[in-house]
Amino acid sequence: MSSSDDKTLKEKISTFVKKFISDIDAKEVAILIIFGLIIFMVFKMMLGGIFGLSLVVIENPSPTSMWPTYDQGDMFLIYKCSPEKIELGDVIVYVSDTSRNRGILIIHRVVNITKEDKGNGLEYFFRVSGDNPNSNTYVDSYDGTTTLIPYEAVVGKTVLLIRKIGYLRLWLADNAVVRYILLAAVILIGAYLILSPDKKKEEKEVASEKFDEMQKKEKKEFKVRIKEYFVTKWKNTKKWFIELFIVKKQRIKLIIFCSIILSLVIFIPVIDNSIRTQGITTGIDDITILSPDYYPLEDMVYVPFTIYFKHDGSWNQVLKCFTTEGIQNGTVLATSAWWSHYQVEGDRTLGGSLVFVESEFNGSLALTIKITYTIKHRFGSDLVDLEYEETFPPPI
Repeated sequence: MSSSDDKTLKEKISTFVKKFISDIDAKEVAILIIFGLIIFMVFKMMLGGIFGLSLVVIENPSPTSMWPTYDQGDMFLIYKCSPEKIELGDVIVYVSDTSRNRGILIIHRVVNITKEDKGNGLEYFFRVSGDNPNSNTYVDSYDGTTTLIPYEAVVGKTVLLIRKIGYLRLWLADNAVVRYILLAAVILIGAYLILSPDKKKEEKEVASEKFDEMQKKEKKEFKVRIKEYFVTKWKNTKKWFIELFIVKKQRIKLIIFCSIILSLVIFIPVIDNSIRTQGITTGIDDITILSPDYYPLEDMVYVPFTIYFKHDGSWNQVLKCFTTEGIQNGTVLATSAWWSHYQVEGDRTLGGSLVFVESEFNGSLALTIKITYTIKHRFGSDLVDLEYEETFPPPI
């Protein structure tokens, strides 16, 4: 190949590269990159996690071990946080190591946190149980020999709930044909987007307009353009505010907008009260201990119980949290918590539990269970703390 041919080839390559770069739309590229990253992150979270985030679906048939709080098809976004950020009442996901469920992800609520000093700092262990009062009368076994779940087995704690959307994932997992059809559709759509020709445009006019705009912009310094931009924005803003109060049409818009906001503030609670669950008043009806005997548990004592409570489902009154205390001789010996990612409504039966240190708990004394539950008002007073307390005699 001669030097002239080599030069011609370089010129062709240079021309092609310049044309390719000039045809790139920065806005479109940015949107495509962001869109692609979102798709990648969602699929990565579903398959294995990214940046400490994962998506997990409750797969067990209803009623699950977390029923009635959560049920089959509920999808959680979970986050692998540091162990000290996991608190009583948090719902965590861990990898079971029992012979029956080895490698299976379990979603349960933290009922006890144990810290042990192994010489190189504190190590965290968690005991968990489900919310279903019928199936979870005991804490989970981690590996068949202990109920202590090491932090290393914890995948993360739930930070977001998307109710029932997980049914789509479960359905796709059970239907291989549908998965292949969707994969083929994605490939065909991608091929069309890549290979389909652009629509005809008046390229000369578009190129001429771009060239003129570039020339005008280049004549002005960057600082001048920035100054003009903010000055123009400030003038338009002042003009808008002035017209808001002096122009009749703008004044009417302002009045309508304010009226809508005030109507929402005033009437939403009124409407809410009229459509709330009839005949239900928020409160706890009863607590029952599941067994007259307490369960010994590796230097601990496990006391499961059932909470019968109800909430009227009012939009204006949000019930999301219980705090439970186990008391003997006036001393709080154990605490636990329950909360939900969403508003509860109607009559509910919930499984609760307290875990006591065996050396501190006296099985021959009466046990008082005290529950404080918080109602948050969207309008009116901020927080209302209500209490329910019941004392149980020692087992016979």
